[in-house]
Amino acid sequence: MEKSNKKQFILFGVIIVIVVIAVLIFRFMSGVSLYKDEHTTGNTSGNLLNGGLFCEVDDTIYFANPIDNGVLYSMNQDLEKIKRVSTDNVSYLNGAGPYLFYTKRNDKKTVDSDAIMQLSSTGLYRMKRRTKALATLYKGPTQVACLYGNNVYYQHFDPKKGLLLYSAKIDGKDDKQIRPEPCAPTAIDNGYIYYTGMNEDHYIHMISTSGGGDTVLYGGGDNPDANCTGLSKQGDYLYFLDMSEDYALKRIPADGSSFAETLTDKHIATYNVSPNEDVIYCQVDNGSENGLYELDITTGNLNPIASGNYNYLHLTKDYLFYEEFDQSKVYAMNLATNVSKELELPDGKKK
Repeated sequence: MEKSNKKQFILFGVIIVIVVIAVLIFRFMSGVSLYKDEHTTGNTSGNLLNGGLFCEVDDTIYFANPIDNGVLYSMNQDLEKIKRVSTDNVSYLNGAGPYLFYTKRNDKKTVDSDAIMQLSSTGLYRMKRRTKALATLYKGPTQVACLYGNNVYYQHFDPKKGLLLYSAKIDGKDDKQIRPEPCAPTAIDNGYIYYTGMNEDHYIHMISTSGGGDTVLYGGGDNPDANCTGLSKQGDYLYFLDMSEDYALKRIPADGSSFAETLTDKHIATYNVSPNEDVIYCQVDNGSENGLYELDITTGNLNPIASGNYNYLHLTKDYLFYEEFDQSKVYAMNLATNVSKELELPDGKKK
């Protein structure tokens, strides 16, 4: 072989090696790491019930900033180093390990007005927390989404059938229908999805995460008029609002083994249960005692936190976050001291 040809051959070989290494690095960097724990969850049931606008992952709190069109921000555990993460309007935040999942709702941003753009600005997305790289799991209108194991269970929009319950694998390789009705997957645990019916009844149901074995846990039989909404799960209990009793807050054991226990007969607009189930934070909305309260589950006492109308109650390890009803202000209450303060959030406008 001539000397020049030998050099060309070696150079070609080096180029091939470089290309192969580059492809392997790209695949490694862009590949999706599945969770080893099949029970991995991305947010608490109570937070998802309130829109999933706050999500704590490791030492970072991700949140939808209502002062800046509801786009994605983050801050540390001291409520400092607040910064914009994305320009997407987000809800139903779920995070675990290297990933953040969310429902994208840019149709809600004030800058959007065209109906076609609205449809193209929605969907279910996966973000790499470190690089902010985005991947689409479902491109279309959706609402509630919940990460469980290696699937995100979400409400999928069908033009003819409306919202249906689907599951999307986090690597984007599988997307399938779980239930032919708009079940809100705010309560998933131990391989089961708990939901309130929306088509034939408003009972509390339980199905496997594959969609099989539909079981009514509350309603029918002795409770044919059961009218449930606002379902969440904490510990061994399912919490819900009873619409047939002026939105009284109740709970039942998750196995449906006993009758419903009324925790308060006040008209409750929304609520969130503490991790150890000793208190429930709730918004009373009866016209005369409107305000945010702390409900002691043992005694049944309602202790006032703030008078007025509040919404979107989210719990992290150290804080209760809540917002004015019109989302004009966001507050953080320190769970150790019960002292609240208004968060000074940026509006996204350049100074």
